[in-house]
Amino acid sequence: MRYAIMGATVEQIKSVGGVDIKEARSAGIIFATLTAEQAQKLRAMGFTVSEVGSVKAAVMPPAPVAGAPTYSPEQLVWAAGFEELRTITEPPLYGEGFNLAIIDTGIRETHEKIRGRVVYSRNFTSDPMRDGFDHGTGVASVAVAVAPLCNILNIKVLDDKGSGTEEDVVMGIDHVISLHDEEAEIAPSVINLSLGSPDDGNPYSPLRVACQAAIERGIWVIAAAGNDGPDPGTIMSPACERYVGAIGSARYLAAERTFAVSTFSSRGPTKEGLVKPDAVMFGEDIVMASSAGDTATVAKSGTSFAAPFVSAMALLYHEGYQRRAMPTREITGVYPELGILVPIQDMIDVYLAGICVKPQGVLSGKDNDYGYGLPFGPLVKQAIGLRPAIDIPSLVAGMIAVAMLGMMVRTI
Repeated sequence: MRYAIMGATVEQIKSVGGVDIKEARSAGIIFATLTAEQAQKLRAMGFTVSEVGSVKAAVMPPAPVAGAPTYSPEQLVWAAGFEELRTITEPPLYGEGFNLAIIDTGIRETHEKIRGRVVYSRNFTSDPMRDGFDHGTGVASVAVAVAPLCNILNIKVLDDKGSGTEEDVVMGIDHVISLHDEEAEIAPSVINLSLGSPDDGNPYSPLRVACQAAIERGIWVIAAAGNDGPDPGTIMSPACERYVGAIGSARYLAAERTFAVSTFSSRGPTKEGLVKPDAVMFGEDIVMASSAGDTATVAKSGTSFAAPFVSAMALLYHEGYQRRAMPTREITGVYPELGILVPIQDMIDVYLAGICVKPQGVLSGKDNDYGYGLPFGPLVKQAIGLRPAIDIPSLVAGMIAVAMLGMMVRTI
C-alpha cells in the first residue's frame, strides 16, 4: 500500500522497511510503499501516516459540464471590468514578467492563443507531454485572455484520461515550490488548480498540506470549487482548504446585465464548517482553446474555467504592486510610496469582501453560494493600494463600470 508520511526522514522510513520512497521535500511529505505493520511502526514513532493508494482517479478535474458557444474569454474580461484594471499603470498591466503555474492535464503549447507563453514544462505522468484530455489548454487560454503577456509553467499531473494520483499532484506542487525557492526567473506568483478530489475533512491530507506549504512561501493558490452543485457541502479539496482561493462559477446574463451563480457550481460549507467558495467568476458557455489543433476551439462550462480568470487577475494584482514599487513607472493619481503585497490569507479574510459584487437581492457578506461575490475590476484597483489624491475621474469611471454590469451591489 502507498502511504504519505509527514515529519519523518527518508532514513527513518527505510529503517522500518519502506520502499519506493519519493520525497516532496518542499512540502514536507514523503511517499513510500509500506505494509500496514510498517505504517503502524511509523505512527508509533510520532509521525503522521495516511494511505494514499495509487488509484488514478483519486484526483481529477471537476465533473464535465456542457457549454454553448456564447462568450469568448475576452468578452468576459470586459464584463468583469478587468480592462479598466489594466489602466492603473502606463504601460498597462498585462501580466508581463509574472509566472502562473497551471497544474493540470498538460497544455498544447503551440496553440495560437497560447503560443510563446509557456516558459517551462514538466511531466509527472506516464503519458506524453501533451493535453490528451483537452482541459489544461482551455484553462491556459482563459488565463492568457486576462494576462496576455504572462509566463505559464505547464505542470502535467493528470494523464490523458484526466486522472491522477494524489501523489503525482503533490509532487507537481512540490516542484513548483522548489522553482519558487530556487529559480528566480520562473518563480511562480500563482498556482492554478482546476482539479481536486472529494473533501474528507482532513486538514492533513497530502494535497492540502502541499497547498499550505505553497501559501506559506507567499504563492497564491487558486482552485476550482467543483461542479457538484447545487447541493450543499460539495466543495472539492483542495478548494476546501481555508487559504486556497476557492472559485465557483457564475452565469453571465448579458441581456439583464447581471449574473447568477451557476446551478452546477459547488456549494459550501466544507466538512470543517468553512463558508466556501471564496468568490465566483464567469464559468459558463465559454469558447476557449482546444488541444485538438493549433487553431481549434471548444465551448465549455465549469469552475475549471472560472478559476483561471481569478488566477490571472492575481497576476495583474502582483504586477500592479511591483509597478508601484518602481519609481520609473508612472501610476496616475497615487502617492509614490512603495506598495506592500497582500498575502492571500489577508486577501481572503480582509480584502476580498471589498472587491466583489453580488446581484441585487442576494444577501451581502460571504455565503455558501456566491462566496463574497464576483471580483470586479474597478474595485480591485482599490485593493492594489491606490489612494487617489482627489481622483474624481477614476471614481466616476468606476461608477460607470458598475452601471454597465447592471443591477449589482457591493458585498459590504
